[in-house]
Amino acid sequence: MKAQLTHIAISAVNPRIMKTFYSSVFGLAALSQSTEAGFLSDGYINFAFNLRKPGYQGGLDHFGFEVDDVEEVQRRIRDGYPTVHVTTRPAQRGYVGMASHDPEGHVFDLSYAEMGERRRRISFGKDGNERTTRHIHHLAMRVLDPPAIARFYQDVFEFALIKEVGEDGVYHLSDGVLTFEIMPWRVTDFAEAGIVERPALDHIGFEVESIEAYKHDLEALIAEYPEAAPWADKRDEQRLRDERAARARLLATCSYHEEHLWDPECVFFDVREYQPAPTAS
Repeated sequence: MKAQLTHIAISAVNPRIMKTFYSSVFGLAALSQSTEAGFLSDGYINFAFNLRKPGYQGGLDHFGFEVDDVEEVQRRIRDGYPTVHVTTRPAQRGYVGMASHDPEGHVFDLSYAEMGERRRRISFGKDGNERTTRHIHHLAMRVLDPPAIARFYQDVFEFALIKEVGEDGVYHLSDGVLTFEIMPWRVTDFAEAGIVERPALDHIGFEVESIEAYKHDLEALIAEYPEAAPWADKRDEQRLRDERAARARLLATCSYHEEHLWDPECVFFDVREYQPAPTAS
């Protein structure tokens, strides 16, 4: 069965500012001009920005899969994971047909061919060969039971384990293009980081052609559109410096990490430099 990650969704107070940030810094292409919601794309995975409404959590919210056999997905969930449920999505959600969750409650959408016209609102990438120069490399999620949650995504979506699990307990899964990092969540990891974050999506990872060029474009964006700059806490209190340093150390445990930052609404991302494959002479 074919399955691929197709979108990552952020719940944002100001989707327009968020789209400006990611399109300017990472060159992601706009798929929608809506000021309340919309999509950017790196040519393989779509980045959704939904207007945050009262009662909705902010930041990284959910992700979505496209599958070629949704009935098989439902059967695997039903037979192997009886506590997991699948539900239909409202008709106005034109790019998804169903939603479900893993055994810890992390929510994901499902899209599939049988959706018909609904599916045509978004054009999905297939092989990763048409990605933008700067593109999403990984999605990281912190969970209570990494082996069990990794097994769920392997059982249901046939994601491959692409690296041996090391002492850090992280599972590196892949749909063939994008890496899905299943990381341990321990409350003790946040002992020095102030607010305790719940098990949830943790950060997005980007690959860029040059860290220096990425930083140049980030600085150019901040100079031209200061309202789209990464959120800044200008208080210089020792307690806050210590808390930020503790959270930075936790982000740096990602094996793909070279640099990290956050967007205008404090969603974490990390950045690593890649070397393009050599071309044939």
